[in-house]
Amino acid sequence: MTWATKRQFQYLSGLFGFIIIILFIFLYPVIFKKPTCFDNKKNGTEIGIDCGGSCQIMCKENVSDPVILWSRAFPVLGNNYNLVAFIENQNKNSGVENVSYEFRMYDINNRLIGHRQGSSYIPPNKQFVIFEPSFNSGEAKLKNITFQFVGQLNWVKKDANLNNLALFVDNITLGEDRKSPNLSARIKNESIYDLPSFEVIAILYDENHNAINASKTVKDGLASNDKTLVYFTWPEAFTSEPFIKDVLVEINPFKFSF
Repeated sequence: MTWATKRQFQYLSGLFGFIIIILFIFLYPVIFKKPTCFDNKKNGTEIGIDCGGSCQIMCKENVSDPVILWSRAFPVLGNNYNLVAFIENQNKNSGVENVSYEFRMYDINNRLIGHRQGSSYIPPNKQFVIFEPSFNSGEAKLKNITFQFVGQLNWVKKDANLNNLALFVDNITLGEDRKSPNLSARIKNESIYDLPSFEVIAILYDENHNAINASKTVKDGLASNDKTLVYFTWPEAFTSEPFIKDVLVEINPFKFSF
C-alpha cells in the first residue's frame, strides 16, 4: 500500500467515523427511548403497562372497586324525589378524578320508569355521597332505585390529605316543626387554608340507622379560621322520626390540595 493510498484510507476512515458518531447522536434517543408512563410498554419502575411505580396511574390489580353501601330515593313533594347513593372508597392513596354514573328508577311492578346520569369524582379513603335532585316519577309510583358507575374507573395516586383537614361540623339542630322540617348546622374551618366551593349534604336516619331523607346545599367557599351556617328544609313531614342527623362536607380533592 502506497503512502497516498494510506492517507486516503485514513481520511475515509475518519469521515466514516464522524458520520457514525453523528448518526449515533441522532438515533440514540429514537432507539433507546427513556421509559415514560404513556409508551404502552412495561418499563422503568412500572408494575404494569404504564401504571404503578413512578407513574401517577394505578394498576387495576392494586386497587379495589368502590363499595355502594346504599342507594335510595327520598320523597320531596308529590312525585318528586331526591336520589342519593352512599359510597365508600377503601383505597387509602388513590382516587378517580372523573367517572360517569347512573341511577335507575323502578315502579311497584319493578318496571324501569326512568334513569338519571351524571359524573363525579371518587375521593381517596373516604365515604362520600352522590346526590341527584328532583326526579319526577310522573304517574308511576316509585318503589326502588339502583346505582352504578359506568365506564372505566381510571385510578390515580392521590393522598387522603383532606381527611386530616381541621374542618368541623357542630350545632346540628332539627327544628320543632314536624310538618315542614328544617335542619341547621355550623361548619368551622380551623385550618390555615381557604376552602373553595364545596357541597354540604344532610342525611337523616331513624333509630335503626335506616336513611329516611336527605338534602343538599352548596357553599361558595370558606376562609381560614372562619365559620358558616347551613340550612336544609323539607316541604313535607318525614315518614318516621329522625334519630341520627349526619351532615357531610364534600370537597373535590382534585380541585383542592395541600
